[in-house]
Amino acid sequence: MSRQPLLCEPPLPFDKDLSQELSGPLKTHRYPTSKYIESMFRTFGGSILPDPEKGLLRHDVFSMIALEPREEWLINVSMGELDEDDRPVPSSLDWAMWGIIDGHAGGYTAYIVKDILPDYVIEELFLRAGINPHSPYREMETIFQKNSVEDTVQAITHAFLRLDNDILKLATQAITGSKSFEASMQDLSLSDSGSCALLAMWDTTSGYLHVANVGNSRAVLGRRNVHGTWEARPLSTDQTSCNEDEVARLRSEHPDEPDMIKDERLLGSAVTRAFGDLRWKLSAHLQSIAQTRFFGRPLLPFLLSPPYLTAEPQITTTKIDPRDNDFLILASDGFWGHISSEQAVQLVGRWLTKNDPATPPGQRSDMNTVVIREDGESDNAKIIESRERLGEEGHVRSPPPCAVKNREYTKVKRGDEKNWVVVDKNAATHLARNAMGGADEDMFCALVGGSAIYPMRRLR
Repeated sequence: MSRQPLLCEPPLPFDKDLSQELSGPLKTHRYPTSKYIESMFRTFGGSILPDPEKGLLRHDVFSMIALEPREEWLINVSMGELDEDDRPVPSSLDWAMWGIIDGHAGGYTAYIVKDILPDYVIEELFLRAGINPHSPYREMETIFQKNSVEDTVQAITHAFLRLDNDILKLATQAITGSKSFEASMQDLSLSDSGSCALLAMWDTTSGYLHVANVGNSRAVLGRRNVHGTWEARPLSTDQTSCNEDEVARLRSEHPDEPDMIKDERLLGSAVTRAFGDLRWKLSAHLQSIAQTRFFGRPLLPFLLSPPYLTAEPQITTTKIDPRDNDFLILASDGFWGHISSEQAVQLVGRWLTKNDPATPPGQRSDMNTVVIREDGESDNAKIIESRERLGEEGHVRSPPPCAVKNREYTKVKRGDEKNWVVVDKNAATHLARNAMGGADEDMFCALVGGSAIYPMRRLR
């Protein structure tokens, strides 16, 4: 099993004056310039090189941390052979797994889900296939061949529910047990916050793509229709109180609580399915004990018949033929709040007209690469200069963006297509840029640069 390195577009070159300007005691008191913002923005994206010969050309990612401590994570796990340099051997990819983990009310739940949900899923697939979970990794290539589609769906469902049950069990034991304060809080923290999870698994042999969703992240497939036009095909549904099916399910499970959903929220929760979130799952009695013993959060009003939230995923299965040149978009709710599914697919379609997906950013003749480790740190000690120059390919335009009189930068116009622009070599960065203003450089600099001053308020 391998987690592959990212090949990222390098930052734009810093000139000597800019480097001096942003160093020393004045650094924390200076607002970043538009050139610095552009350079910083591009470092948030990267490309993972899977296995083109098995139909997976590239995997572009973009992650701009919205909160501290961090609540958002990406999952990228694949099964295939690695050469002596830890690079994937062509035509050896058996399956791949990608995910978006989006936490809320703290980062502990998201971190544990990111860390061990793939292991739970793989273990369940092993068990369904009748293979010892402790078998060598080379036997993992057979788990999809030995499992039917129904077996795979059941394995993923059970993995999600088992993980959520395990972290809630730890919380219950901490509340009623006799561990030290430190040990109890470590167990409680795993479900005191909550997390959404969107997981996609693709088996290269059968061509089946399984997408499991808990929460309000979203998966969208881009596929050409008979007329050659890109169309958006939803592979998940947003699990919120705006979803009529979710509301009907909750009304059926809690028929005597007509007031549990108000202002499109479930007892204050923006989602109807999530990991953790013990305040919506444990009994009022247990929560009262936690509040007394461990400074627990206040009880929710009208907590009559928990649990209200579930981690049972909704799963879709789609047949993928690499010859169709489909693409998959996975993103958290912060992105979908500004770009519709249809617009996202059209944006990628525009990107494909100007970029060859078989050529990753790190292999362009006019660019150097920065290799990013899993921990997010760069293996390069210094910033690698690009031979691109400011202004080329529209990366940074001159003069600097002009202000708009009395503009409210907190109000981003949703899907403002007149400002769409194709200037990035990374498709995920391209989507993020257009969700944050696109060619409207004044708005773009406000949203990206504002994160350096107001990290709790940035666009998510």
